[in-house]
Amino acid sequence: MEPYSRLEAVLADRIRWSTATMAALVTEGRGAGWIAGDASATTANPGALRSLITERASDAQLSVTIDPLQWLAARVGLTLQELDALWILVCCELDPATARLAQTFGDGTTTDLSILHWRRLIQLGTGTSLDSTSLERLADLVLIETEFDPRVPLHRRSVRANDRVIELARGELRIDREIERIVTIVPTSHEGEAPSVPALITRALGTRPSPLVVAVGAIGSGRATTMRAATERGVIDVALEEFATEPSTASRQLRVVAREALLFGVTPVLRNLPDQTGALALAIDRVFLRSYSGVVLATAATSPDWIKARTVVTYEMPKLASASAEAIWRAALPGADPLVIDQASRRYAITPQAILVAAANAAATVGGESSAIEMSHVHDGLRAHLSKQLGQLANRIEWKQTWDDLVLPADQFDQIVELVARVRHRRKVLETWGFGAKVGKGFGISALLSGPPGTGKTMVAGLIANELGLDLYQVDLSRIVSKYIGETEKNLALLFDAAESGHGILLFDEADSLFAKRSEVKSSNDRYANLEVNYLLQRMEQFTGISLLTTNHETAIDEAFRRRLALHVRFPLPDAAQRSALWKAMIPGEADVGDNLDFERLGCEFAMSGGYVKNAVVRAAYLAADGGGSIGMSHLLRAAHAEYEALGKVTLRAAA
Repeated sequence: MEPYSRLEAVLADRIRWSTATMAALVTEGRGAGWIAGDASATTANPGALRSLITERASDAQLSVTIDPLQWLAARVGLTLQELDALWILVCCELDPATARLAQTFGDGTTTDLSILHWRRLIQLGTGTSLDSTSLERLADLVLIETEFDPRVPLHRRSVRANDRVIELARGELRIDREIERIVTIVPTSHEGEAPSVPALITRALGTRPSPLVVAVGAIGSGRATTMRAATERGVIDVALEEFATEPSTASRQLRVVAREALLFGVTPVLRNLPDQTGALALAIDRVFLRSYSGVVLATAATSPDWIKARTVVTYEMPKLASASAEAIWRAALPGADPLVIDQASRRYAITPQAILVAAANAAATVGGESSAIEMSHVHDGLRAHLSKQLGQLANRIEWKQTWDDLVLPADQFDQIVELVARVRHRRKVLETWGFGAKVGKGFGISALLSGPPGTGKTMVAGLIANELGLDLYQVDLSRIVSKYIGETEKNLALLFDAAESGHGILLFDEADSLFAKRSEVKSSNDRYANLEVNYLLQRMEQFTGISLLTTNHETAIDEAFRRRLALHVRFPLPDAAQRSALWKAMIPGEADVGDNLDFERLGCEFAMSGGYVKNAVVRAAYLAADGGGSIGMSHLLRAAHAEYEALGKVTLRAAA
């Protein structure tokens, strides 16, 4: 018999059996008086029809095209009675005659059965009753739609087959519509050279009971590729960031994922596990990992210490060595100048995925001619990748000043030179010289720039970015910090992940508002505020990028943060000589200035930081332009006095 006609025969047999079973219950109900009408003898024997179905099923090859629900039962581990229970509900949806009989047990307006009548039908049709365990299994697999409210009596709790089951009964095999936009079935592929599977993962996959195996690292570091290569069954790739935020909906989606993994015979890969306990994390731990007993793979930025349902095996993705980075750049930009390849691999400590994206963007700007690519094209290509990732949480800022505009004491300037050297030579020190094995964690570079307002902290951050040829992203704290529990951590996770995958410098201005000291726990607000600080400590320690923090109140910074800083540069208020140099440095060479400018007097008379000196010089320039002349000492004194008053200071206005 052809597969399609065999499928039609299976459906016809089941409809006859379901109709006979319902007719038997109608006869019973009329005889007992709980259904209106005269009792009549049942024309067909449900037991005999079921025996015929069982006999035919045993002779047929198990296939989704021959008997889709029997195939379903074998895949997800249903008993024969549970399979029968599903068929009764399916026939109510597919056959009009069965649907009319189903209406007999209700108010005549719906074909949905109550749990009470459904269980009685199963008793009549199979000779055995459906227990609560089977009912819960069918619901956990999202094969039926029902409710478990103990306040509602069984005769009023409706039950129906899930749409996925009805589609399958028709012979339609596809991913469930509920999750089709958040999962992807990735079959096993033997094309190309598959990445080698680390021994740690291979050993973990052979452990029973199955642990949760997590690849930890930055986005784009090859976590998902490594996980997919670990199994020969193919995977169902699950984008957790696309899940619903409402807890009950997220739990349902995870149960559907578990069922689809069983149906398609693939291994779940949960991409981007949450960093902290929240609604989704609890659903993964309490629902998914407890209901799905097979191998589960995952990727994460940090080790998921909130998992309780299973043993967690963590594999730290190795850092991309400079030689490997150079090879990826060379393969992504065939024909490019070797000097460009060398500079790109040395300057940008980015993930393989970020290299490929940046290279593709750079090639697109020159029409695909790799030989025409210069470092500026590579930088623009990387910027396009990074801006897309960070645009919602940080703003890219450009700095036009140069090192000649910076006035700092020698000690502080030496520290800044050291910071630049740390970034430039960290591959040589950590990889070539082997210090990475001694350092362990903390391959990233973080520095705190502290001092009074206007002393040049943000300016130095911009100069460092320009010197290194990297983009500077000023973190928008208003978009990061949220009043909702867990949202701040989620935003921070997105921020650090994006910065690691595309290598820019993160600038946290007024960092004391985010990196503040942990307080004594006196309320739930204190507890959650401390959780945010703890999370920041964890991510900063694992962050492999560059982050600069500025603050006017260094004592407000948590001590644990200060211990993790590569450098702490204190910006003092400039002395008189430095202030004089600032006044002179702030005036551009193109400006129309008079001959009587006394920078030494300005430096001695006005004790202001560089930011206020800059404001005064710009103010003086507008005064001079409005007067139609060059910038004179009178303009500078007038502007300086105005800035002093804005600072709350008073001086005697001396003549120019």
